[in-house]
Amino acid sequence: MFNKLVNIYSYSPKTYKDKRNRIHFILYWFNIISVSFLIIWFIVGNIFAYQLEQPVLLAKNELVRQLQKSETNVSSLRRKELQEKFSKIIDMSDSVRSDLSKYVDESTIVPSVVLQNYLTSQSENLAALRAYVLQSDIPVQDNLDLDMFLNMGTFDSLPSFLVEATWQRILIADAINNYRLGKTQSAFDSLEVAWRLNQATRNQPILISQIVAIICDRIQLQGIRKIDRIPTVWQNRLVSFERSKSLFMATLKLEIFSRYGLIRNFPLRKGGSALDEKSASLFSRLLQPFVQPYFTLSAVDKWQVEMRELEMRFNQDPCIQVSYEDIPQISSWNILGFVGASSSSQLYKLTRRQIDMELTQKILKLREVSSQTGKFPQTLTGIDSSVVCKNLRYVYQPSPNGDAMTISLSKQNRPEWLVERTGDIPLSYSTKLQKL
Repeated sequence: MFNKLVNIYSYSPKTYKDKRNRIHFILYWFNIISVSFLIIWFIVGNIFAYQLEQPVLLAKNELVRQLQKSETNVSSLRRKELQEKFSKIIDMSDSVRSDLSKYVDESTIVPSVVLQNYLTSQSENLAALRAYVLQSDIPVQDNLDLDMFLNMGTFDSLPSFLVEATWQRILIADAINNYRLGKTQSAFDSLEVAWRLNQATRNQPILISQIVAIICDRIQLQGIRKIDRIPTVWQNRLVSFERSKSLFMATLKLEIFSRYGLIRNFPLRKGGSALDEKSASLFSRLLQPFVQPYFTLSAVDKWQVEMRELEMRFNQDPCIQVSYEDIPQISSWNILGFVGASSSSQLYKLTRRQIDMELTQKILKLREVSSQTGKFPQTLTGIDSSVVCKNLRYVYQPSPNGDAMTISLSKQNRPEWLVERTGDIPLSYSTKLQKL
């Protein structure tokens, strides 16, 4: 009885050998298939990724060629000296800084005692600053390492763009105050200096410089609306949108290319930060040829989607809402597509500022007519239309005798994103003629 039980629960040598052979057979073919698949993927994947990547590389090189400056000009070298040469101007107490912002942002044209004392104490330095900047052309900034930005998604160092807003507030406050005191030419010179410095900021082909330039535009517009008479050149400047729009689009393209480089070069990143092939581990370098096609294809897919979205937004009326269904989407297999948010929504900031500029330009036109005729006109050609958005309209309402007027952006056909928030320039403006 015991021998029978042993025979039931034991394997014969032949049965064990057959089972082992089947396992070896499965593992053998599994290895053959796996290696074959890796070889095919290595060859076909890299060739396919290489072919798809070529249009991207050509477009990137063309963009870098357009944005890269050959050398800085003398004005740029002079601009570098501003911080050192005129450091006393920007060195202010917190109370002065607070009053400076209020003076520029709010409707009052009389500065506080604290701010008056500051502007008086800096009058000689501000006069020297005006003369210093007006002697030069608009600065051309140093070249930034665009190749580094495109491969790593960041620059080693950036100019301190945020200090530009402080310079703008100082210059605009100086312009408003000088105009109040009857020093018209000094006021106009301060406006001119503010504009030139902001053009130098806008000329930098990176997104942060474009955003800061838009902020500085707002500060300038707030000052212009407080000064009754502005040089005629500003009417053209305020509606010269093509260059700023093309620069903004080139900057957003640069952001798209930087995200492309971020995804494409990710396999060689040590800790996901610095791109350095030599510092990558041996395993990473051995694995890189096999995973690189997927990263490259993911980067190409994201680049194609974002470029289509950017072209779509720039080629249509910016005030027309884009539905989610119309926005191109990344492929379902592209799990790396979430890296970096789309920058196309930044276009709304540019459009909002262009509307502010357009309304201000209409205000300047109406002021010019009133200075010539002694009253605001009952109507003016093109006063109600917009070149920024086709469906937008302006409502102009002069008083019956022409001694006052109100002009505002109509609420009809306004896009949802065009709302007035704290700190925004009002979308309406009212004024009366000053009686002599």
